[in-house]
Amino acid sequence: MQGLMEELVSILKAELAALEKMAVAAEKLNDALRKNSGDSLNEATRELEFLARQMEELKAASTRVQECAGRACGLSPGAPLAELVAALPPVPGRQEAMNLVAELRGKARELADLIQLNNLLAQNALRFCDRLLRAIAPAPAKTYLPDGAMDKGGTGPSFVDKSV
Repeated sequence: MQGLMEELVSILKAELAALEKMAVAAEKLNDALRKNSGDSLNEATRELEFLARQMEELKAASTRVQECAGRACGLSPGAPLAELVAALPPVPGRQEAMNLVAELRGKARELADLIQLNNLLAQNALRFCDRLLRAIAPAPAKTYLPDGAMDKGGTGPSFVDKSV
């Protein structure tokens, strides 16, 4: 059990470090969205994707250790991490694991809030770009034909100077 506990604490520390790095990358993404910087946006997105892949690997290892520890404690498979840590016998590292679980929960909430804000900023940026493109997009308008007559096919506002 002591080996499992050490492995669990090690994985939880790695997950916490990855979440902290993800929060920093999400802050960079937020800054890039506010500054409308495409290069910074791409860089922050790549960094977040890389960290997300690392987190998936850590999650797989964590799930494996949690299942082993859960079986040793008599818990059903798929028991939540907080329930598992609470059910562990008083072995060295148990309190550290409980503290890490609380820190992970808080950091995950913080990251979720930041991601939600980034999504809103991205939606606003897309909405702005859409309106800008509509404003400068060539709209069909009345124009002169080569013979000097007015083109009747235009449906937009007339820019033809009829005073000439």
